[in-house]
Amino acid sequence: MEFKKIISGLFHWFKQILFVLLIAVVISVLFFQTYDINDVSMEPTFEPHGNRVLVFLAPYHFNAIPDHEDIIIVDSRVYKNRTFWDKFIESPLVSIILGEHNEHLWVKRVIGLPGDELEYKDGKVYRNGQALEEEYVRAEMRSEFEAIVVPDGHIFVMGDNRNRSSDSREIGPIPVDNIQGRVVLRFFPFNKFSTY
Repeated sequence: MEFKKIISGLFHWFKQILFVLLIAVVISVLFFQTYDINDVSMEPTFEPHGNRVLVFLAPYHFNAIPDHEDIIIVDSRVYKNRTFWDKFIESPLVSIILGEHNEHLWVKRVIGLPGDELEYKDGKVYRNGQALEEEYVRAEMRSEFEAIVVPDGHIFVMGDNRNRSSDSREIGPIPVDNIQGRVVLRFFPFNKFSTY
């Protein structure tokens, strides 16, 4: 009789743990995820090590278009047709369970939206004929890029550290389907807590 109580109690705890884990996975796949930012491409906004950010996902499951200057997470594999399954396995919680490394997910800033004409001249990026005031950029960009009109269903992204960033200048415009989510706040390190 005592053995049955122990088994029943363990089963009860197992169900509760499984339920909590399932809720955590649903939240991390559909609503919010946390990411570590560990590269130099977004300096000085994010230092190369030790930044933890919260990313809002929900609108991008429905191909929402971000705003100019939003900081977003994108899938750099522009040649790949993404599915909901991709978003599921790229969730940090699921990728930890599966032992996946999502190096194709990049943190970048939105520079151009569909229909925007972008060009580089005189050391500045121009959008629709207007020079961008980019106080978040570390240094003047050394490499030029071809003028482009961002196609429908795509965005153009760049890192804030323009001279050390792989971005749309290299791989072209990013399909809206490849947006994972938008960075909404940095919660670590605590002394650099900020919203975006």
